[in-house]
Amino acid sequence: MVNNDAIVSIVSKITEHESAPCKKTLQKIVFLIEAKQVDLGCDYGIHFYGPYSADLDFAVRELCDEGVLKIDYTPTEHFISVADSSMVGNYSDQTVDQVIGTFGKESVSELELIATALYVYMSVKDKEKIKAGVLKIKGSKYADTRIDAAIEKLMNSGYISA
Repeated sequence: MVNNDAIVSIVSKITEHESAPCKKTLQKIVFLIEAKQVDLGCDYGIHFYGPYSADLDFAVRELCDEGVLKIDYTPTEHFISVADSSMVGNYSDQTVDQVIGTFGKESVSELELIATALYVYMSVKDKEKIKAGVLKIKGSKYADTRIDAAIEKLMNSGYISA
């Protein structure tokens, strides 16, 4: 079961660092948090835009129906914000804060690449196979230099060991 208090807190914290996250940003940040062994109740699989959790998507829509979160639809993105701040203080975790501090200002495209690279690594457990896996999933969407930079960022953040 998804930890709704945590999701509301994460949306709030991302908003504090940058602006209201879009749906893709939230998906990738929660994936990165879960990869740090913080169980938020979201199972992930690979999707067109990288790791995706139907559990998280459903929880966000449910929280919107309850008036806790709000989605602002634009032609290109769905921005998620806190509509009822009464749940914001109900969850706190140092690792969550650390992940948001590290990745909260990244672009959607960069988060997609970073999360996809991590997803590949978690599947193969071999740093040398990450680039090939990302290329297999994403095709030519990302240049080799960007993939290398994403791998480096994951290493510097403790997701991948050297």
